[in-house]
Amino acid sequence: MIETKQLQYLVVCADLQSFSKAADILYTSQPNVSKVIRSLEAELGFSLFQRQNRGIRLTKKGRQVYEYACKAIDNVNQLAAFAKVDEGEELLIACNPSSWMSARFTEFYQLYKDHKIRFQIMTASTEDVIRRCGRGLSDVGFVHMMEPQRTSFEYKLERNHLQFVELKKVKAMLYFGAHNPMGRKDSIEEVPIDKIRLVQCYEDEFTLNHYWDIFRREREERSKAQVTVLTNSDYVMNDLLRNTDLGNISGDCLGHQKTSPKYPGVSLYGEEKPVVFGYIFRKEESLSLWTERFIEFIKGCL
Repeated sequence: MIETKQLQYLVVCADLQSFSKAADILYTSQPNVSKVIRSLEAELGFSLFQRQNRGIRLTKKGRQVYEYACKAIDNVNQLAAFAKVDEGEELLIACNPSSWMSARFTEFYQLYKDHKIRFQIMTASTEDVIRRCGRGLSDVGFVHMMEPQRTSFEYKLERNHLQFVELKKVKAMLYFGAHNPMGRKDSIEEVPIDKIRLVQCYEDEFTLNHYWDIFRREREERSKAQVTVLTNSDYVMNDLLRNTDLGNISGDCLGHQKTSPKYPGVSLYGEEKPVVFGYIFRKEESLSLWTERFIEFIKGCL
């Protein structure tokens, strides 16, 4: 039977391409590393590494086993993390990068910080939020997408046994950095598309800047805005907007609370193609008390 130790040794050896370097990382001897790898190869019935004068290299089948080994180790580590968590209540949230959501979570934490509860909030792309909720890594996920993306969005939810509840619709906006002279434009019709450079917080099927192409075709433009900076950090994005001429495509502010500087911007589509904001959760599971409490808090802030 294959053991976790064997998979761990395989991954470290493959990453370092050396049995001796792997031995240092694993706090053991090179002969012992070689012995463990040989035992795994005997278990599988084929060689995992090509032995070379300057080190080792995965075989074709070895690369396939390596990919599975990485996933297996990640799963084992996740199970170990569950075991280390004290018994008690948890609130596991996933959301798109958002200054507004960050501020609301902070307010929620301040209200309930004295309760015995473990909070977790992870920011990710819409597809990753769907994946986290589908796998049970998050209790609830807050996402936004363009209304025309809804069919594809609902299909992905169905595949992951998830449900979506819409909370609010806002306009899709093109915001301008503090040093961008186009911040004085009153309408998207006045904006030269080919001169726009964007910073976006993530890239997947539901990234709002993908709809720029639709707008470009409607205006029969040949050129399009370029995503110059891609980041998963809302802080990085806001720093760039404060200090550069980059633009950003996102939804209009969800609530009245001030969470970040108000950048000048223009509406992309008016009311025709709104950005939909809401939350997703697993169909077959009832929401926990703390999840329901957080959702009601967010509703009250909208």
